[in-house]
Amino acid sequence: MIVSVDYRHAPEARFPAAVEDGFAATRWVADNAVALGGIPGELAVFGWSAGGNIAAVVCQLARDAGGPAIVGQGLLTPVTDLGMSTGSYEENGDGYILTAALMKWFADHYADESDRSDPRASPLLAGDLSGLPPAVVITCEFDPLRDEGTAYAEALAAAGVPVHHIAARGHTHTSLTMVDMVLSGAKIRAEIADELRQFFGASVPTR
Repeated sequence: MIVSVDYRHAPEARFPAAVEDGFAATRWVADNAVALGGIPGELAVFGWSAGGNIAAVVCQLARDAGGPAIVGQGLLTPVTDLGMSTGSYEENGDGYILTAALMKWFADHYADESDRSDPRASPLLAGDLSGLPPAVVITCEFDPLRDEGTAYAEALAAAGVPVHHIAARGHTHTSLTMVDMVLSGAKIRAEIADELRQFFGASVPTR
């Protein structure tokens, strides 16, 4: 069962509204799993880009609050550091749909500069990443967010969290979602699906 969650958007609702909504929704789904037709105790979170930021933060909030239990986190090209100063911002800052200028525009609408080092805005900056759910982190070669996604995968692994990092060669921030348009994304999406199945202890089909 998949629950697609919306959240309040900036600039009308600035930080931390989005992550608060994400955590509230996660708790609600966990509390109502049976009524929704789900399986209690088998809850994973997944997000793309800003949604990846929210999913990562929700896992940290759930750990610190003592629940709900989350069995895995899928982070597709996530925003993990609003410092926006990595090498991939220089390499891929223009020409690949998501630009460095657009990311700055998003950040300016979302959070004051003084809030951007808060781990609820930049989960990479959390002081402790141990005890978080297993993760699959997907980064794309031609994406300003590539390096911070890689850094988050590495930081999770260093903290003892099981991590599978998929580095999508030749892809942009948006191309993996272009089903039936960018055909090379099919194999990567299949790999992501295999990792998600493992969160739930499901067998991975042989290809």
